[in-house]
Amino acid sequence: MSKKEDIINTALNLFNQIGYNATGVDRIIAESNVAKMTFYKYFPSKENLIMECLQHRNLNIQNSINEQLNLRQDANPLEKIHIIFNWYIEWINSETFNGCLFKKAFIEVSKQYTSIREPFYEYTKWLTHLLQDQLTQLGIENPTPLTHIIISIIDGMIIDGTTDKKLINAEKIWQYIEFLINEEIPQQVS
Repeated sequence: MSKKEDIINTALNLFNQIGYNATGVDRIIAESNVAKMTFYKYFPSKENLIMECLQHRNLNIQNSINEQLNLRQDANPLEKIHIIFNWYIEWINSETFNGCLFKKAFIEVSKQYTSIREPFYEYTKWLTHLLQDQLTQLGIENPTPLTHIIISIIDGMIIDGTTDKKLINAEKIWQYIEFLINEEIPQQVS
């Protein structure tokens, strides 16, 4: 692993554990075992580091979800949405889960570092497109409202996952999402 990757991974870990504001550059440098000059060679500012960390996280999420979808290429669109949903459930239930780094960044530092909004929007745009594509394949003419509802449900699970994971009844939540989707699918008249 390169020194730049060491810095990014260390920063992501610290941002996830204690947040963006509580994580200073000096601590990232110390825990990455790099010289200050090396850090600033790759990241002229904390804002640059946060941007790159969020871009890295975005790619990791996309790759991980796409990998799960590729394992089930025969899945129909509803099953693919379920695969996406299950990816979030597994992430929330993982030992390293401590909330969404995008939302944390937006809440903690987006006013100070406005450029970090870009990776947040890129991630949201990607997830929106992914879900809309599946809903469109199910024959739903205007998938945008339902897409936003599904993303809001996922966001709610992420919040519950940071406060009390026992609040998340994944099976019941999926049944609700599936019901909403089935209500929007045009019924064929015989």
